[in-house]
Amino acid sequence: MALAVEDVGLRLQALVYVIKLYDELTAENGAPTLGTQNQAVDFILAAPELCRAVAEWAATTNIGEASTAPSRRLPYDEIYRLVRAYLETITEGRPPGGISIEHIGDKR
Repeated sequence: MALAVEDVGLRLQALVYVIKLYDELTAENGAPTLGTQNQAVDFILAAPELCRAVAEWAATTNIGEASTAPSRRLPYDEIYRLVRAYLETITEGRPPGGISIEHIGDKR
């Protein structure tokens, strides 16, 4: 179910993040299928902590710029691991149970 996130910029940032992550995981030069990318974007938009992290990442890179230079890899952090785990489960057709976003941002 699509979430009511009115911030088009945030949706675009989440989409670019998902496409870049998919590219890193598959070594393909393309985007995941629409259903897969929409599920992954909704996963990000469902958690304020993921939204914040993706917005911070997008502020460090020009997501609208086309370039022939190799793109920078995504930072390998907790957000990367969570979204990657979610993306892998939905691309493999497994239910995404067990992926928890509740502890993101805890300063334990």
